[in-house]
Amino acid sequence: MNYLKILSDRHSWPDAALLVLRIAIGVVFIIHGYDKLFGDLGIAGFAGFLAKLGVPFPLFFSWVVSLVEFFGGIAVLVGVWVKPAAALIAIDMVVAFFLVKGGLPKGDLELVLFAMALALVLAGSGKYQLWKK
Repeated sequence: MNYLKILSDRHSWPDAALLVLRIAIGVVFIIHGYDKLFGDLGIAGFAGFLAKLGVPFPLFFSWVVSLVEFFGGIAVLVGVWVKPAAALIAIDMVVAFFLVKGGLPKGDLELVLFAMALALVLAGSGKYQLWKK
């Protein structure tokens, strides 16, 4: 493989940028989803947190958010079903931004994660993925 050609090929950079973006957002959401599913507080603790926020059906939505974050993070990381997974993550971040953080300035990280997810919804996975369609 000619690495110099790959480095000089300007057409490979957008795909490399999407891969970096997917790795970053995938790892973050896998960690957060894993913590909600298997951490010290688990689903019940997260459901209690949602109940305090006034979220209806807190146990149901604690499962939804946890599964979206964990399995959506895995999907984004490996490049499978990136657009739908990133769309669900973006929705998750909009809710977190407004409901949990109350907007800016406290929701700055949620805003950045939303923007990253939205970029993947718009651009897709790029050519570096686990398998191609």
